[in-house]
Amino acid sequence: MSAPVRAVLFDMDGVLVFSEDAWFSVFNETLTCFGHRPVSRAEFDAIYGNGAAADRDAYMPERSVAEIDSAYARLFEEHLAEIRPNAAAPAVLAELRRRGIRTSVATNTTAPLARRVLALHGLLPLLDATASADEAGAGKPDPAVVRLAAERVGVPLEACLFVGDSRFDAAAGAAAPVRFVGLGHGGAERIERLGELLDIVGIDTAPLNSPV
Repeated sequence: MSAPVRAVLFDMDGVLVFSEDAWFSVFNETLTCFGHRPVSRAEFDAIYGNGAAADRDAYMPERSVAEIDSAYARLFEEHLAEIRPNAAAPAVLAELRRRGIRTSVATNTTAPLARRVLALHGLLPLLDATASADEAGAGKPDPAVVRLAAERVGVPLEACLFVGDSRFDAAAGAAAPVRFVGLGHGGAERIERLGELLDIVGIDTAPLNSPV
């Protein structure tokens, strides 16, 4: 039996917001800026969410991660309007807070850009913390950012639940290790809508001040 849930960690892109269209544009503009060919949408979808270090290794080996992150941040400003919030996210985050469950983001997006996106859609004040790959030292599928997200809400991993939507999230969750719930992804423990998370958390929830 799993431990009662005292914190929920969220991937950002594809879970709290939908930014794949914006990232597709930004990724190809970055490639073009650095003298590389753009990729097809199918090729992009296969790597979406893997982080700047993986992007560098596969597509721009002559560039540093810092250069790529800088280009992403600069170009992303032109595509903010393409980001759609998950309409269920505010209510889910508010309800988790009401239940005494801590929340944090664990994202491969750099910290300044992640906080900007979350603030733009009114989600930042509803979260207790954020953790980004550039702060953790590695992006998913490395577990470092998931571990940092748990550390920032002061809850051990065994009492956390991590919600993600990709194989990179699932791999990071397994390596952390932390209980993983896939949003439209995977088969072990999966939800199709973010609101379904409340049913899972409602079953095994312990308030933050619980001795469990």
